[in-house]
Amino acid sequence: MKTLFSRTVRKNYVGLARKTKAQSLTEFAIALPILFLLLSGVIEFGFALNYYLSLLDATREAARFYSNGDPFNADDTDNIDFYADTVAMVRANLDPSIIPGNEGYVGRKIILDPAKDDVIVTVYAKDDNGVVMYPTAGPYQVYGNATTMFTTASIQDAFASGSPNAGILVVEIHYNYNQVMKLPWLTPFVPDPFVLTAYTMMPLVAAEPVETSP
Repeated sequence: MKTLFSRTVRKNYVGLARKTKAQSLTEFAIALPILFLLLSGVIEFGFALNYYLSLLDATREAARFYSNGDPFNADDTDNIDFYADTVAMVRANLDPSIIPGNEGYVGRKIILDPAKDDVIVTVYAKDDNGVVMYPTAGPYQVYGNATTMFTTASIQDAFASGSPNAGILVVEIHYNYNQVMKLPWLTPFVPDPFVLTAYTMMPLVAAEPVETSP
């Protein structure tokens, strides 16, 4: 009787183990495509993040360098060369091969598309009377494909009431990122290309309105 009971228990245990193993394989086979989709999406996101950080670094370096510049000529008109030079530095940071003498550069390049992308440089001067935007004609755009993310009102709202006068340099990049992996199951959820926007703000002493005595 004891032997028969032991055989029955052993048989049921072996059957249960086989069933559990087969069930696990089935569940894994069902989950594998989903896991693959998630993993491929994470990899594509990693590529996009890497591009975004490069765009951000380009705006940061140009804004930091030209925060020591002067956006005005001696007669107080707009110094367009200031804006053009800022854009040129952004482009050179993204594609070092455009620098004279560096045409043989073989590292990674982020080349802006004149038909889709844009670099925008704007200067704001804030005082007690409000915020003024420069250039006078509107934000400086290298290609004219994008709209600045900021307005005089949004800049004004960033300052607390009674804050001191300030000059601000804003450098923006609007870049159409083309997916690297070109995965067809991502495009229903993430357009290809999609726009990456990076910007940097820096204090600009030359644009700071002079305090007037009461």
